[in-house]
Amino acid sequence: MAVVYRATQLSLNREVALKLLGTQLGEDASFRERFKREGQMQAALDHRHIVAVYEAGESELGLFLAMRLIPGPTLKELILGDQLDPRRTLRLLAQVAQALDAAHEGGLIHRDIKPQNILVDRDDHVYLADFGLTKSLDEESSLTAPGQFLGTIDYSAPEQIQGEAATAATDIYALTAVLYECLTGQVPFKESNEAAVLHAHIIKPPPKATDVRPELPAAIDEVIARGMAKDPTARPVSASELLREATRALASVPTVVSQTEQTRSAETLGAGTAQMTRAGGAVSPAVAAAKGAETVASAPPAATGRTGGAAIALVLALGVVAAVVGFLVGGSGGSKTGAKLVNTASVGHLQLRYPSGWQLGSPAASVPGLSLSEPLVLSAAGGQASVTAGEVTSATGPTLLPASFRAHVEGQLPAGEAVKLGALEGYRYEGVRAGGGTLTLYAVPTTAGVATIACRGGNECGPIAATLRLVGTTPYGLGPSAGYASRLTTVLGRLRGPLGTLARASTQAGQASAAQRIARAFSTAAGELDATSAPPAAGEAHPKLVAATRGLSDAYARLAGAARSNDAGAYARARADVAAGSAALESALRGLRPLGYTLET
Repeated sequence: MAVVYRATQLSLNREVALKLLGTQLGEDASFRERFKREGQMQAALDHRHIVAVYEAGESELGLFLAMRLIPGPTLKELILGDQLDPRRTLRLLAQVAQALDAAHEGGLIHRDIKPQNILVDRDDHVYLADFGLTKSLDEESSLTAPGQFLGTIDYSAPEQIQGEAATAATDIYALTAVLYECLTGQVPFKESNEAAVLHAHIIKPPPKATDVRPELPAAIDEVIARGMAKDPTARPVSASELLREATRALASVPTVVSQTEQTRSAETLGAGTAQMTRAGGAVSPAVAAAKGAETVASAPPAATGRTGGAAIALVLALGVVAAVVGFLVGGSGGSKTGAKLVNTASVGHLQLRYPSGWQLGSPAASVPGLSLSEPLVLSAAGGQASVTAGEVTSATGPTLLPASFRAHVEGQLPAGEAVKLGALEGYRYEGVRAGGGTLTLYAVPTTAGVATIACRGGNECGPIAATLRLVGTTPYGLGPSAGYASRLTTVLGRLRGPLGTLARASTQAGQASAAQRIARAFSTAAGELDATSAPPAAGEAHPKLVAATRGLSDAYARLAGAARSNDAGAYARARADVAAGSAALESALRGLRPLGYTLET
């Protein structure tokens, strides 16, 4: 239907994905209409998991859409590369479900959910793309000619194939088919030809994932059967409900990986163990077990450094929260110069009001080191003052300013002053010298990054900043987050039980089993922490926490392997890795203290 190029949008000097309607279809009125609708439909859905449309129109090359460029593979490429396990599958598809639910709530049906339309960036952030077949629930006319089927047959619901009206349940059927493919590596119905595939969707019962992957729990077959039910009314009520059911079904096997990955892991472990021999002779299994249990049990991942594997509680330092009172920036909608803020501009998740006489989208001097996604530029007449706003996803740590910008600050960065922009909380930095000029900056933490406003000259910055509104994202307050603290307490607290089993192991087999159980517990915790949305202020500490937890999973897995193979030298090295991993986890947790979190056992 179209060709997508990597291109540069010259007006903003940013790379985009430029989608051009295929020249062979440009004369087809039906295809042209569908292509125009794609831009309209996708642009109407302002969601963090839907590819943003920057511009749509027609040039000498034909109809085009300029969209956000997503650097990364499609979900189909991850499936073909055997790069998915159940945990990662759930994490990725949960984001697709959020996008679908948003579309359905807006009265839109995608009608072409498939792995090729799911884009995954380098941080595993997922974007749903290709709304060319999207249809409004209340739409009476159809762009489909009689007898013409639109969609991808491997994921099409029976009612879609039979020409009946598509509903939200149609998309849920397709998402279930994608879930099945992610778990098994193959499409739901592998038939010899397309007609047989269409027939299977209508007649055959939903496939069982356990027929392909016996290690998966039988409960996941029930989830897939419900999601791919022939009767649309028998399917889950929402895409997110489907993913919640799948998460519960797969909860008992958080570390299941593909058969290829299991083979690789076994080969790697075997090769590594064979090369690790203890100088000076062998140690009996009983001695190794006794020494290992004593030493490893004394190095739990407790933030306080105490032993015993106590659950970790994170409580808030209320003094920090109380200090974040600040003052209200701006006034009742006017400005210091008396100009009324009568115009409204929106981009991404941000919305601002600005005075008449100002220009939208006028060129402005860039701020060195401050990379704003989808920047919004406002300039006063004559160019004496400007306001640049956007989101900074790399802004982490207590200042809420990216390290790349802090490196360009001349002299010392002024202390951030806590302020309120309407109902939002943020920091204001006045008199910042960078790029040969003086700036005033506002930084407001949100779930999509840090909403940042940079001002040069004039007296309008405060009043304009005070009108900031967020669309499609949720603000964080300044200071520690109670929700984040509770999440860490819950995830890390679950480690207490498995850790205690190693100290009680009295045989080598028991020791290996206990260490493997602990490895699985840490792997699960690492996956849960990786999926946790950390406040921007914790953005420097949180990745270290995830890495340390994952490192401990690997260390305990090596410990279990050494115990099974009766390799005392490997066991001693694994014990040292566990101790180092515990220290790294403790250090990561201590990194939260300057942000207002108190660690208790």
